[in-house]
Amino acid sequence: MAKHSTETKICDVEGCDKEAERSLNIKQVADTDLKLKTTDLRSVHLCKEHYKAYKKESKTSRELDSVY
Repeated sequence: MAKHSTETKICDVEGCDKEAERSLNIKQVADTDLKLKTTDLRSVHLCKEHYKAYKKESKTSRELDSVY
């Protein structure tokens, strides 16, 4: 029996109602320009479009984290 939720998640970015593709820790997303619907979450769900924007904005900081 799978422990994963079968419920469809919606993107947590303000003004977006697309289906979420990825889930990230809120601390990772808080450093970007993405405006979230609420900030009292532990994890943030992002649709494909906003995940791509997150990756683009956080590229240099993720590269630095992988070095150190």
